[in-house]
Amino acid sequence: MERVRIGLAGCGSVSRSYLPHLAASEYADVVAVCDVDMSRAEQSAQQHGVPAAFDDMARMLDGAEFDLFLNTTAMPAHCELNRLALTAGRHVYCEKPIATSYEDGRALVELAQTQGVKLWGAPNVVLSPQFAYLRDLIHGGALGRVYAAHASYGHAGPTWGPWFYGKEGGSLFDLGVYNVTTLTGLLGPAQAVVALSGTAVPEREVDGAMLRAEADDNTMLLIDHGDAVFSHVQTGFVYRAQRGDRSVEFIGTEGAANLLGYDWGPTGVEVWDAASGAWNTHCEDARDYCWQSGAAYVAECLIKGIEPMMTGAHALHVLEVMTAAKASAADGARMSVESTFDLTAPPV
Repeated sequence: MERVRIGLAGCGSVSRSYLPHLAASEYADVVAVCDVDMSRAEQSAQQHGVPAAFDDMARMLDGAEFDLFLNTTAMPAHCELNRLALTAGRHVYCEKPIATSYEDGRALVELAQTQGVKLWGAPNVVLSPQFAYLRDLIHGGALGRVYAAHASYGHAGPTWGPWFYGKEGGSLFDLGVYNVTTLTGLLGPAQAVVALSGTAVPEREVDGAMLRAEADDNTMLLIDHGDAVFSHVQTGFVYRAQRGDRSVEFIGTEGAANLLGYDWGPTGVEVWDAASGAWNTHCEDARDYCWQSGAAYVAECLIKGIEPMMTGAHALHVLEVMTAAKASAADGARMSVESTFDLTAPPV
């Protein structure tokens, strides 16, 4: 295989970030796009030089030869389209989350294994140089033993896409997922979670019309990583303003470190230097990392025969943490997390 052929479904706003990035990749070719709105699929194909456009996933699977399915559709459509692609023997890279229930996510991971293909899920935060720098700090002992971390990411909420506020949407799946991926990637898998979550703003104006919101728009999640290592995530669609210069903090027995910027768009790592009594900034260059680079990275790994740092197991674990958080918020109970993952592969 000289280049990975990609079929993309979902020609909305997310695809408009992925497609130019893939066009610049030396490892991938987008050979087909699909959208329930055929005019949008055709417009996307014409704009990005894609040879084929479809308005139905089954027809794209039958009518185009491709190796990797890229799912940039709305969250409620993720599971079924991923299932169709995996059943057809295609690798899958899906925007977050891979499904909206843990049971569906686990079934997808098992299906991928049965079919002999791979499933990967965004976000790709584990690929950034800043994530690698923090990993070396934490696991190398420079901060002592890191027992505590906290992260926050929110905004005022989308003004498009009613599904964001439906039962399969919400701020945790849309925004908190980044922090959950980062924290479990650096501190290890979650063993249990406790959460508070609610719908603070019951009515939203979306696409010019008012709707009744059902999804979480304000969530506080506590994660138990084991051995008295705890982290928390605060996320929501109720943030009119937020400082994004330090979005994740790790506190150790010998020091501390802040991720500058957001984990999907990092700008550096700030580390407390005990000798000087000052904060020093390191790793300011994100190099070629960007949030939409996951599919191109997977294509590169497939060509080179390298195991990607991102795994279906990690995506499934993050999904279980989030669904367990929703269950905890609903009944006030501490929820155990059964899934796990191993993040050992080096970045390309």
